[in-house]
Amino acid sequence: MDLPPDWESGVVEANGVDLRYYRTGEGPPIVYAHGFYSNGRSRRRLIDDLAEIHTVVSYDARGHGRSAAPETGYTVDDRAADLLGLLDALALSAPVLLGHSMGGATVAAAAAEAPDRVNGAVLVDPAGFTGEPAPMSPDERAAFVREQVAEWDERGVDAIAEENADELPEEYLDAAPGQPRREAEAAVECSPEIAEIAREGYPDEAYVAELFPEISAPTLVLRADAEPDRRREDLDAADALPNGRLVHVPGADHAVFQSQYDAAMRELRAFLRGC
Repeated sequence: MDLPPDWESGVVEANGVDLRYYRTGEGPPIVYAHGFYSNGRSRRRLIDDLAEIHTVVSYDARGHGRSAAPETGYTVDDRAADLLGLLDALALSAPVLLGHSMGGATVAAAAAEAPDRVNGAVLVDPAGFTGEPAPMSPDERAAFVREQVAEWDERGVDAIAEENADELPEEYLDAAPGQPRREAEAAVECSPEIAEIAREGYPDEAYVAELFPEISAPTLVLRADAEPDRRREDLDAADALPNGRLVHVPGADHAVFQSQYDAAMRELRAFLRGC
């Protein structure tokens, strides 16, 4: 496992499962929850930039990276309990929680479950927010994920990294050397058990927005760019946040911090200054 010299790593038991975590930097704590098919090491550029003035902890979600992959426990409530258990195990007091996609949904659920334990929540294009009907049934999604994980295992890191290098924005590659390989490593480290997230980890098409009234901590939602109708729908949903705002990052796709890193980071840093 290739880690920068100023990163440390360890394993804690949280919510009954062994989770691998990574820590770097000094200052007010931020905990990063990655997205589906990813791991806690993959967003090194984001983590290193935040670590200039923060202690940043990232972790491998269950079934991902070097964390345990039990056969059960993949609902959004399970993932939120894992995250809160990680805070307990590492004695992290009132961190800002930052999550992308699946991790954004995890952060929303944790912040709604334990609002007094969170100093802020940042949801980066969270899964389960749009309200669009899923194109496949839960069983079909689970089968697709198992096939995808098996394919990646067969192809290996080198082949996947080469493909990733052709797909990532050139300016992002210039600023984040090694990113294609980090993403490839994350893909091959996924356990087939994460198919259960596809089956049961998304209770309905708009469950994250339904959590908004319960999230009392300061909240920033960074969304991919969208057409005017979708923007209005997103902003209307964000009105339910007691203490939050939603920003559509111009030109951003779902991978907000890859497609429009500088613009997204400006919004994030401004939010963090107020926490």
